[in-house]
Amino acid sequence: MTFETGWALFGAVAAAHALGVVSPGPDFAVVTRQALTQGRAAGIWTAAGIGSGIVLHVGYGLFGLRWLTHRLPWSLDAIALIGAAFLLWMGSTSLRARSHDPDGETAAAGITHGNWRRHYALGLATNVLNPKATLFFVALFTSIVSAPVSLPMMVALAIWLPLSTFAWFAAVAVMLSHRRLQQALQRHAQRIDRAMGLILIALGLAVIADTLGG
Repeated sequence: MTFETGWALFGAVAAAHALGVVSPGPDFAVVTRQALTQGRAAGIWTAAGIGSGIVLHVGYGLFGLRWLTHRLPWSLDAIALIGAAFLLWMGSTSLRARSHDPDGETAAAGITHGNWRRHYALGLATNVLNPKATLFFVALFTSIVSAPVSLPMMVALAIWLPLSTFAWFAAVAVMLSHRRLQQALQRHAQRIDRAMGLILIALGLAVIADTLGG
């Protein structure tokens, strides 16, 4: 792979990934919910978990994806169904969520008590078990990355894709957790929880329908 070819590949993967990241999906829904109902820090830690999940997707995309899909063609359906079940669980949890403190004191206290690990784990699990992300990276690396990739290019992709993902969702969290906006939306926190729950359940059901119907 020449230098020019390598950077052309990097640009194609980065552009496709950027379009995938900014499109609405489970990751966006979870960061939105966390930022609006739990606060800025919760949203940023959730974004960090999502960015970390991208490392796994890049890893199996660059190493062994073709082997897995060739040897175990049913594995993609299994991954999609597991992810759909997780989306349904998250959606039902959001529907059962209790109302939040309208003054935002609960959100601030949660980070103080070390709940950043919980927010990080939520973001990580959401991305790793996100069928949309899994199928996106399968399509990305089987269609664009058709030739052997050099080690420097692997390293560049492994660094850029997670960092750009984190940067986008952290920016979303910061924008949505602006103090005035958050104070205005805290009164509707329970409705936001329920709306996000319905969105996640709809996404999960759509994945199940597509997987079993295909």
